[in-house]
Amino acid sequence: MTASRARLLSHPVHLEFEELFYQRTRICLWLGAVFFSFFALLDYVHARPFFPLFVAYRLSYVLTLLVLLQLLRLREFKHRCREMMYGALFLGSLVIALMAVKLGGFVSGYYVGILLMIAGGFSVLPLNVLQSLTLGGAMYLIYAVTVYLSTRPLDNQEINFLINNSFFFFSIVIVTTVQCFDEIQTLLASLRAQKSLQAINAELKQYTDNLEILVRQRMALQEETDLKFRDLYNNILDLVVLIDPTGIIQMSNHHGAGLLELSTQALRNRPLADFLPANGRDYLQTEILDRLRLGEQVRGAQLQMLTDHGRTLDVELNGNMVTLPGNPPCYQLIIRDITQTKQMEVEVLKSRQLLDTSRQAAIFGLASLAECRDDTTGSHLLRIRTYTRLLATELAQSPDPPAAINDHFIEDLCLSSMLHDIGKIGIPDAILLKPGRLTDEEFALMQQHCEYGSNALASAERDSESLSFLRLGQEITRSHHERWDGTGYPLGLKGEDIPLSARIISLVDVYDALTSKRPYKEAFSHEQACRVILSESGRLFDPMIVAAFLRREQEFDLTRQQMPPLHNQ
Repeated sequence: MTASRARLLSHPVHLEFEELFYQRTRICLWLGAVFFSFFALLDYVHARPFFPLFVAYRLSYVLTLLVLLQLLRLREFKHRCREMMYGALFLGSLVIALMAVKLGGFVSGYYVGILLMIAGGFSVLPLNVLQSLTLGGAMYLIYAVTVYLSTRPLDNQEINFLINNSFFFFSIVIVTTVQCFDEIQTLLASLRAQKSLQAINAELKQYTDNLEILVRQRMALQEETDLKFRDLYNNILDLVVLIDPTGIIQMSNHHGAGLLELSTQALRNRPLADFLPANGRDYLQTEILDRLRLGEQVRGAQLQMLTDHGRTLDVELNGNMVTLPGNPPCYQLIIRDITQTKQMEVEVLKSRQLLDTSRQAAIFGLASLAECRDDTTGSHLLRIRTYTRLLATELAQSPDPPAAINDHFIEDLCLSSMLHDIGKIGIPDAILLKPGRLTDEEFALMQQHCEYGSNALASAERDSESLSFLRLGQEITRSHHERWDGTGYPLGLKGEDIPLSARIISLVDVYDALTSKRPYKEAFSHEQACRVILSESGRLFDPMIVAAFLRREQEFDLTRQQMPPLHNQ
C-alpha cells in the first residue's frame, strides 16, 4: 500500500458525519416547522377550548425553529448544529408536555406527538446508539417530569396511563436506536467505500507505468469489495432471494432468511411456494414467475407469506431476471415485510369509519333541530336521505349522466340533503307552526329560511376549510325552492342555472311532503304524488330528474312504506 493510499484510507470520517448532521438538521428543523403548524388542525378538532393557547405554543415553537434555521446559515453557528438540534427536540417535547397537561396530563394522548418527533427525527439524523438512547431518555424525562409536577398527586388511573405511555416511549426509543445503529453502519460502509475508490484513483495515477502490478492490486481490491458487498447483502433487512425458473431458492441473504425464521442453508433448494398459502401459489406462478420468464420486471406485488413456524406476513415483492456468468438465467426477488404497514392501514380505515359515523350523527342531530320545530320526525330526514341516494344513483347510471355526478358527489349529497331546511331555525314559531294559509308578509318571512340556512352553512365551511358536503349544503338550502321555469325563490333561477344538488332535493322534498300528512292536508297516495310530479315536469322540476324518478318510483314507494311518516301511521 502506497503512502498516498494509506493517508486516504486512514483519514477520519467524522468530518463527513458532521457535514451530514448539519444538512439533516436543516431538514429536521424545516419538517418540524411544517408539521408543528399542521397539527394545529388536530388542536382545533380535539382541544378547541385550548385552541388559542395551543396555537400560541405552536407559533412560538415554529418561530424558534425558523430563528435556528437562520442562525445555521451563518458560518460561525454551523458547528453548533448539534446543540441547536437537541435543543429543538427538547423544546418540542416541553411544548407537547404542556399541551398534555392542559388535556388531562398522562391521560391525554398528546404524548404521541413526542413519539412522532423521536421516530421522525431519529430516522433522519445520523445518531449513534448512545446519542439516540440519551436523546430519547431526555425527551421522555422532560415529558414525564413536566406532567407530573403539573398534575401531582397522581391517582390510580393516571399512574396506569403513565406506565402505558412509558412503555410506548421506551419501545419507540429502542426501535429507533436499532434503526440508527443500522444506518450508522451503512453510512460508515459507504464512506469507507468512497475513500477506497479515492485511493484506487490515486493509485491509477501513480502506477500507469506498471500495468501488471496495478492489475494485481486491483484484483485484490476487487476481492475486498466483493467481500464488502456480500457483507452488505447479508445485512439488508429485506429478504433477497435468487430463484431458478422453477421457483427453487438458490441463494438468500442472512437477515432475509431470518424473516422466514430459517437459516440461509435451510432455505437453499426449498421451493418458494412452500412459504405461500394455497391461494398464493397460483399468484406466484401466473403473476410473478410467468412475467419474469418473459423478461418483465415485477414491481410492488403484494401477497402473503408464511414463516417456517406458520406466522403470516404481508409482504411487497419486486423482482427481475439476472444472468450470472456460466449459469442459466435466474430471478432475483426483493421481499419486504409490510405487515405493520398493513395493520396501520386497517387501523386508519377503522378510524375513518368511526369519524364518518360521528359526522353523520352530528349532521342528523343538527338537521333535527330544524325539523323538530314544525313537528316532523327523524324518519323524515332518513327518508329524504334515502330518496336522495336512489335518485342520484339513478342519474349516475343513466346513459348520459350529469358531469358532476360521481361517488363522492353522491355521498356528500346524501349527507347535506338532511340540512335542506336548517334555515327554519330562524323562522318565528307563529309563522312556522301556523296551520292556515300564510299572508304575503308571512310568506316573505318564510322564504328567508333559504338564506338563513345557506349563510349558516357558509360560516361553518369557512371554519372547517375541508368539509365539501357543506358546499353542497349551501346550494341546497339556498336553491331547493327554485323552479325549473324560473318562478321560484329566493333568486328566481331558471333551468340549469339551478344547482344540480338543489334540483334533486327539490323533487325529493316535494315527494315526501305530498305523501306526508300535514295540519292543512291529508297524505297523498304514492300514485297521486307521481301524477303531481309528472304534471310539474318542465315547470317545477327538471325533466331529466323527473324521468329518473319515474324509473325508480317503485323503490320510492317501498321506502315510504318502510319508513312511514309518524302522522300517517
